[in-house]
Amino acid sequence: MRRIDTAIARISLFMSRVGGGLLLLAALLVSFEILARKFLFLPFSIGTELSTYALAVGASWSFAQALLQRAHVRIDVLRNRLPPPVRPWLDILALASLAAFGLMVSWYVWDTVATSWSLGAKENTPLATPLVIPQLLWFWGIAWFAAVASVETVRACAALARGDSGALNRIAAPLGLDDEIDEALAEAGRSRQTA
Repeated sequence: MRRIDTAIARISLFMSRVGGGLLLLAALLVSFEILARKFLFLPFSIGTELSTYALAVGASWSFAQALLQRAHVRIDVLRNRLPPPVRPWLDILALASLAAFGLMVSWYVWDTVATSWSLGAKENTPLATPLVIPQLLWFWGIAWFAAVASVETVRACAALARGDSGALNRIAAPLGLDDEIDEALAEAGRSRQTA
């Protein structure tokens, strides 16, 4: 099981880095496009199209890493007011809801990809980008997120069945103040080691 967890973590981290790189490239391209129009009077106009693709792909490729880092926004006011024995059930429900949502969105995005493929749809821009390319990359990110959320839901349920509250909290509970302090201290320690 550790090999699977390690593989999921590495793939998710790689995908999030690629997604972040795409967003950075999009920002640079749009900035160049603005400067080229303003100062060089060049009719450079592909930045909007490519940055739209970069945003969709970059975001979807980062969803799984955000899930593994428990970085998704959760409103836990009700959860924190309930007795501790109830909280794990809400954590699993939240995780299962993310998995179900990811699977549902994957289904519809795949339908979009298949439709674009069958129609040979292209963007109505100077690049005439075949829409199946960015849509397929977008689908891969969402499908990976749905798969990771499903695996994490199974892991959380197994931890609950074993009575391992520590593992369950590391998988499904929202980050608390102690978690954030520990994370900041660990980062400070890594910074000192590299300096």
